Amino acid sequence: MPLGGIGFLALALLAQAGVTPTAQLPIRIDFDAPAGCADSVAFYDGVLARMSRVRHARPGENAMRLVVRLTRTGSKVHGELHIRGEGGESDTRRVDGTTCTEVVQVLALTAALAIDPSAGIAGPTAPTAPEKPAPGPSPSGSRPPTPTVAPSSPPAPGPLPPSPPARTESPSEPPSPPPPLLPEPPSVAVTPAEPPTARPPSPRRSGWELGAALVAAEVVSPLLSAGGGASLRIGTTTHDGLTPSAALALFFLPGDFLSSGDDIGVRFTALALTGCPGWALRTRVEIEPCARATIGLLAATDHSVTNPRSVDRSWWSVGALLRVITRLGSSGFTLELTGGVDLPLAKRSFVITKPAYSVGGTPTVSPTVSLGIGHSL
Repeated sequence: MPLGGIGFLALALLAQAGVTPTAQLPIRIDFDAPAGCADSVAFYDGVLARMSRVRHARPGENAMRLVVRLTRTGSKVHGELHIRGEGGESDTRRVDGTTCTEVVQVLALTAALAIDPSAGIAGPTAPTAPEKPAPGPSPSGSRPPTPTVAPSSPPAPGPLPPSPPARTESPSEPPSPPPPLLPEPPSVAVTPAEPPTARPPSPRRSGWELGAALVAAEVVSPLLSAGGGASLRIGTTTHDGLTPSAALALFFLPGDFLSSGDDIGVRFTALALTGCPGWALRTRVEIEPCARATIGLLAATDHSVTNPRSVDRSWWSVGALLRVITRLGSSGFTLELTGGVDLPLAKRSFVITKPAYSVGGTPTVSPTVSLGIGHSL
């Protein structure tokens, strides 16, 4: 029968100790486990239940050393068994389980099979009592076992005792029935913990979105007009993850924050078409660039005269803007901040005739900012 490396350690240790393979093998157990786990007694009983040829080593006696270490990791128990021979040979076995008792029993079976490969195959055997030196002749007159220590004085010469009485030391006992086979130890399966996954930002919803915003823009320099607007946007999501969208917005800016010093009023009404290709930076907020084309009507009124006159001029422009969007929970509402510039395609100038001087005109670059809220339909 082939023997493993650890079984060879056991045979080598028996040879060094000068005992036969049928004698009991001395072992030392070094056991360390967390509080509440099984102890070294449970491990030794588990080894002894599968093979009876082991016993605790006496002080100073050459012995095989079984080092058992148990640790807890979350809901799992990790066990290691180090088997070390007297000559420095060693081997290590590891096992994981859900309870200390389960891991200790598997390690005990592993140690028994390592010491004796036939252990546990025919089931556990009843543990035999450890050897004890006989102090003297048996009171029944039967022949005592051979003592391990020589007597202090040689026996007196005389005839040898007859052999027949020595053969009748004890009546023969009928063979005991073989013990039942032990069930195989439970297989211990370790399920790797799933790594935590980062939660991606919620994708933009496809469909229609209705919005309203406060708007400020410089449409006639040096005036800053303010008002509001409403928009209707449609968006979708492509198979590449892009979120293109288009919006149609109506603006009305009736008021002026900055004045040229003359009593002139400007009203701006416009219709803007915005397109966004869907390239966005998505974190807690969503940032994406867009392009816009605007057509509108400028109405300037001179309030410095008794009979005010109004002049209407058309407005044409193209521009670019940047949208910053954040979602307000799962309610479907979004908060949007937009900033951009428009380039007027037609230059306009407003002049007072008497005396003749300019009171305003379309700027080269028209800045625009808006703050609004939207809701998915």
